[in-house]
Amino acid sequence: MRGICCFTIIGLASFSCTKTVTIKPANHSVIDAVFASGYLVLEHEYIVTANTEGYLSKANVEEGDSVTVGMPLFKLSSDVQDEQLLNARVNYQDALDNARPTAPERQQVVLQLEQAKVQLALDKKNYARYANLLKTGAVAQQEFDQAELQYENSKHNVVILEKSLDDLDDKLALNLKNAETQLTIQQENHTDYFLTSSIQGKVLHVFKEQGELVRRGEAIAKIGGGKTRVKLFVAEEDINRVKLGQQVLVSLNTDKDHLLTATTRKLYPAFDDVEQSFIVEASFDQTPSNLFANTQLQANIIIDEKDEALVMPSEYLTYGDSVYLFSGGKRYVEVGIRSKEWVEILAGIDENTRLQLPKR
Repeated sequence: MRGICCFTIIGLASFSCTKTVTIKPANHSVIDAVFASGYLVLEHEYIVTANTEGYLSKANVEEGDSVTVGMPLFKLSSDVQDEQLLNARVNYQDALDNARPTAPERQQVVLQLEQAKVQLALDKKNYARYANLLKTGAVAQQEFDQAELQYENSKHNVVILEKSLDDLDDKLALNLKNAETQLTIQQENHTDYFLTSSIQGKVLHVFKEQGELVRRGEAIAKIGGGKTRVKLFVAEEDINRVKLGQQVLVSLNTDKDHLLTATTRKLYPAFDDVEQSFIVEASFDQTPSNLFANTQLQANIIIDEKDEALVMPSEYLTYGDSVYLFSGGKRYVEVGIRSKEWVEILAGIDENTRLQLPKR
């Protein structure tokens, strides 16, 4: 329905011997509107889906319950995941213990290094003593060479043990990092089994029952919050006439006796293949109480409105926007608001012009 005319049948109908029907245009209030069907939606709606597979072991909410951000909604169970998380925690704790300065494996290398440094200090003193004795001829060259070799071996041993301690620290740190990463992964995987609310609102639908198997990507519930919006489906031939800020008269299927007013606030940029129409969103001027999401409705988007307009039945208008005069002949008229039943005349004829139906 593109136009709404707030008036009764116009003109004078007369019948000659050939039963020719004539009328005269008349002045009436007229509304040009685009008809749309639709339903109510909440400003924020989303589907709670499973990020993993498991059995729905616990449902903390049901339809109609209020929820807050972060509130637990559902729990999925998985013995395999519980075991993996437990193993990850044990491995992390073991890696953390091994990386401590007092860990047995590290302490063993530290002790060896300390002993090697003590031996190095002794061998250094012995080497220096033999060097002085060699100058006085108190020791043979062979004895000095043995002291020097022992000193060099002690230095080399300290270097090797220091390198071993650094390598061990690097290995233990890497093991700890890997264990921490695996624990983080398993903890994140574990959180997939605990589903919480992303918004503040209400539970609109619950699709799964407790104990039921839920596969990855399956919908478990629908949550909605925020203000109630009017979602409208507009035909292709009408979408160019709809603009932002236009008034909308809404009739809910749950309360058809009362008209609600809204205002267009959003025009979706693409044609909806599922609904086979364009989508327009409107917000209520004053949001009524006791609204239910997904309530079906019919609406008229007001395009134009006039208190006094010269109108006539659209069946009297021919192709090319002309009319047949009762006195004879054909006359072009300038047309304004159009609907299937009525058409507004801007110029060409007046309320005193008698018209007859075009010849079919």
